[in-house]
Amino acid sequence: MKSHEGQNDTIPLKKLRSASERSNSTMKEDIKILKKPRIIGRSRANIMAQLAAITLLFKRAFAFIIKITTLVRKSQQTNDPRIKEKLNPPNIPKSILNIIQRE
Repeated sequence: MKSHEGQNDTIPLKKLRSASERSNSTMKEDIKILKKPRIIGRSRANIMAQLAAITLLFKRAFAFIIKITTLVRKSQQTNDPRIKEKLNPPNIPKSILNIIQRE
């Protein structure tokens, strides 16, 4: 696909498509919110999509919290350096740090 300026935008589109496919698959199979919803009208479809996205966000956020909590507990119990290494925050690019520090 070509953009208006003539640049090739296929790679970002492929990433977005695969991300949306993963989200839709999770909402349909794991959460079962999109299994067989009876939706009539565009506004109700928008509401269902927003509820599904919020539910997916909660699921991923709580999974992250549980993962970090278990790592912290294991780290306190065993003093394993590999676990402590996993708990170190990632390096934040300077461009993002500048944005954060402005606020």
